[in-house]
Amino acid sequence: MALTSSLYSGVSGLINMGNAMQVIGDNISNVNTNGFKGARATFQDIMAQSINTARGGSQVGRGSAMSDVAPLFTQGSFESTTSSTDLAIAGNGFFMLSNPKVENSIYFSRSGQFHVDKEGYLVNPAGLTVQGWEMEEQADGTAEIIGSIQDIQIVNTSPPVATTQATVAVNLDSRTTGPVSNNSLIQDWNDQDGSITANVHYEYKTTFNVYDSLGNTHAVTVYFDMVDADSREWEFIVTCDPDEDKATTSAGDAADPGLLMSGHLTFTPEGQISNTDGIVYSDLRIYKDSVTGETLDTAAQPDIGEHGYPELVAFFLPPSGDGIAGTSDDSSAQLIEMNFGAKLQELDSDGDGTTDAYSCSTEAISTTQFANRSSTIFYDQNGFGSGFLEALNVDSEGVISGSYSNGRIIQLAQLALARFNSPTDLSKEGGSLWRETTASGAPITGPPRTNGLGTIAANALEQSTVDMGTEFVKLITTQRAFQANSKVITTTDEMLQELLTMKR
Repeated sequence: MALTSSLYSGVSGLINMGNAMQVIGDNISNVNTNGFKGARATFQDIMAQSINTARGGSQVGRGSAMSDVAPLFTQGSFESTTSSTDLAIAGNGFFMLSNPKVENSIYFSRSGQFHVDKEGYLVNPAGLTVQGWEMEEQADGTAEIIGSIQDIQIVNTSPPVATTQATVAVNLDSRTTGPVSNNSLIQDWNDQDGSITANVHYEYKTTFNVYDSLGNTHAVTVYFDMVDADSREWEFIVTCDPDEDKATTSAGDAADPGLLMSGHLTFTPEGQISNTDGIVYSDLRIYKDSVTGETLDTAAQPDIGEHGYPELVAFFLPPSGDGIAGTSDDSSAQLIEMNFGAKLQELDSDGDGTTDAYSCSTEAISTTQFANRSSTIFYDQNGFGSGFLEALNVDSEGVISGSYSNGRIIQLAQLALARFNSPTDLSKEGGSLWRETTASGAPITGPPRTNGLGTIAANALEQSTVDMGTEFVKLITTQRAFQANSKVITTTDEMLQELLTMKR
């Protein structure tokens, strides 16, 4: 009977409006939930009932049904925070999270409220670990991701890094008339047991610190003395405290304790290092055989390091004895490239197949000989002592860098993001988490700014996409629709009552 059918049409409306109110209530209750995506309820009519009319076959509707409740994956606005591990995604993508208590449990979230737990893992408030790649420093100083996607763990300490390159740029006063000492710097160093005196044995010195493999600091001093004012030539030696020179062997002490390198600098009339024979090194590798104690090759020509600068050999730790002390065969040998502001190229001027000179290409920061008092222009070295984590920083590509107390900034890890071809088909798991479903498709993963994935904003959280004004309008229309459907039921009930009283 048509009246009975109208009752069920009204009931379907009541049920649907109740479900719609539940969706609206869920949206409003999550208006302050980070990364929440507001949902939208949509409806469709139920297959109509066919009836006969004067014009032929017609159809009468039988009510409504809920067709879909779909999240709206629009971009939420950002809220600035003071935590560097609060992250937001600008664009497509989800953070990947794993439950450490369940194997192969990958969740996806737009909420980037993370912190570092007691074991160093980057986790969300529920303890799920953030996924990404570990990063490793390469030989050229850059960092690359290694391995597969895994839990991100922050290293709390920075191990020491031995110095492998030192840069020293000084100005040597061109007004100097001649050598301070009649002897060479090497002879004065040996005669005075490493205690040479300013204005007696040398004209200028500069000192800087380097680090050994254990993170100990060692003062390295470079002494300069003019050889010939007319040829604009200066002699220099690179030294350390003789007591810190551990190049001792089973046969006795190292030759010339504390002397690490010696050489000459020649300048052009304009005060720049000569580009032909500007740097000549000798006595670069002074060492003794680890067995016999015989002094070997004290006039050796320098080895050029991978950056184009001569290498000295330092033994701040005792030689291990596995080979000749002073060569890279000994595990305790520390090779340090000395950069005076010019790269070297080996030359064979007489064509006998051996290097007898070096040409120099001057760099922007270089040792000079100008008419100013001798002074240090610049010095630097690439070693570090041990350090502890002080701060974390995340860039737009999701690279997590740690700032350590020793001055190092180390790229530790890179965040992994995922996107789906059909994100509206993901399964809600609570806690601002989503799970992959068959309908959503497999995740497309990659670093931020690749594969259509968005960028990372640090010190920010994505706000809920729920708009209060829109939800209150829906609240009013849903309430009125519920009231109208209830009126359909009460009116139909009155009509049935009238039908039942017709017999009286």
